[in-house]
Amino acid sequence: MKTFYNKDENYISEMLEGILSAYPNLLKKINGEIRAIARIDAPIEGKVSIVTGGGSGHLPVFMGYVGKGLLDGAAIGNVFASPSMNQMLTLTKAVHGGKGVLYLYGNYGGDIMNFDMAAEIAEKEGIKVKTILVTDDIASGEKGNEEEWQVYFMPVKLQVPVPIKEHH
Repeated sequence: MKTFYNKDENYISEMLEGILSAYPNLLKKINGEIRAIARIDAPIEGKVSIVTGGGSGHLPVFMGYVGKGLLDGAAIGNVFASPSMNQMLTLTKAVHGGKGVLYLYGNYGGDIMNFDMAAEIAEKEGIKVKTILVTDDIASGEKGNEEEWQVYFMPVKLQVPVPIKEHH
């Protein structure tokens, strides 16, 4: 399989710019930050906003779940790396419609650290943030607690809370 990109260091930004160019009526970048993507009509006043994020390795799919009837935004990190705390905070502030923001993300060290720091700062700025932290594979479970292991498929974890938000 052949791939086309100009320079390795520009791969993610160019990919995101391409997607934004293809769907200007659905998605927007936030405050010039290409790694913070929101639905075009965000913020939606009076609704709890739902955001997610992750690395650009095998999961740049996060932004594919951003839009009406889906998520309000996604932060995109480097290949196999978490989005930064600043990217998450920028996204959180941009999509907040007055009822708080729900973070929905995987049980990865970098995500936990950066999402938690962004939530802490957002809370200090008056934005209520709650988190649903999920595992997406059985290897994420703790040894000895096998009966508590939960297996999640990424699209399911992203879609389950959305109908509640859109049809309050």
